[in-house]
Amino acid sequence: MSEVERSITIGLLGANHDITKLVGEAFGSPGTRSDLQFYNRLDSGMNMIFTAVAPIAYPEKIKSLVQTCAETSVHIMIIDSETGINSEIGEIMVIMDLYAQHFNSKFIAVIGGITPTNEWRVEEIQNQLPKVVANTSLKAMELVVLKDRENYQQLKQKVSDLFTSTPKPDPKDAPYSKVLIDHVFPVQGIGTVALGLVTKGQVKAGQMYDIVPVQNKVILRSIQKQDRDFKTAEEGDRVGLALKGIKGDKIDRNAIFCTLGAMTTSSKFQAKVHVSPYYRPQSESGMISPKDAKAYHAIADLGISPVKLLEGEDIAPGKTGVITLELEKELPHDRNGMRGIIADFGPFDKKLRIVAYFEQIIE
Repeated sequence: MSEVERSITIGLLGANHDITKLVGEAFGSPGTRSDLQFYNRLDSGMNMIFTAVAPIAYPEKIKSLVQTCAETSVHIMIIDSETGINSEIGEIMVIMDLYAQHFNSKFIAVIGGITPTNEWRVEEIQNQLPKVVANTSLKAMELVVLKDRENYQQLKQKVSDLFTSTPKPDPKDAPYSKVLIDHVFPVQGIGTVALGLVTKGQVKAGQMYDIVPVQNKVILRSIQKQDRDFKTAEEGDRVGLALKGIKGDKIDRNAIFCTLGAMTTSSKFQAKVHVSPYYRPQSESGMISPKDAKAYHAIADLGISPVKLLEGEDIAPGKTGVITLELEKELPHDRNGMRGIIADFGPFDKKLRIVAYFEQIIE
């Protein structure tokens, strides 16, 4: 890959998947598809490799939305001109706000699905959106109206500008290497192949790595990017990793591919919990509380586990407190502790399911 090429990961966050597909295909050709749809392209004219991810199981499954945000560095809010700023867009705004605050993601919004019968709504949305995001970290969010092919090219350029406004990270400065794995399958003559995104550092073919928590010490046989073989991959690259020493049925999205010894796991720990100011707890107190019997899930990177609130403070929406969390499954994290989202995995009923951001307390 040329030294001037950069890799960018983009989350396509919308509920109308026909519009999402059009936006995705502006960034790349359709690739891997499950509850997530990937689009990939090397744009030689822009010296950019685009990987876009759409949570096509959303809004039915909130986990797909959160996992998409966890895997990507630029988030696009996709507003349907027909339905405008509705409850789905409200939920998307909340998760984008949390990732912008705590994970330094970039953000932009678009209006799509414009027809002669709903075009009048565009101005209404343009006026309404700044008011909706005014009290969030998204208040400077730019809005792009998608009417023709030129607008899609403008969107690509704006996304590229957002990303390249920050210096390219030097993999030598990263304390370790990390790949979030989203799909795994066997390939005849090769063995286990894991697809994922490099989110930190650099990985090199021929070296030994960890897959935490399922198994330590696997050998990275080879690396593919955009159907081409490479000896290394760096932050932002969409990769296929051929692995020696593990079977694919042992790996799921709870596993992280990383530098030897870089990750540990936790299942019970104290955490600072910041409850979204937009969430409305169903408890009588109107707060998130260890006394609350409601079931929640924790999402850290792509890993998911049911979580219990064992003891600690009662926390009102918009406030932060300390609660001991107990995960049903151990999830991996680095030595700085686990960070993630607490969510309600119930069906979508036009009520917010993003509950809180949590951060493990390391003593």
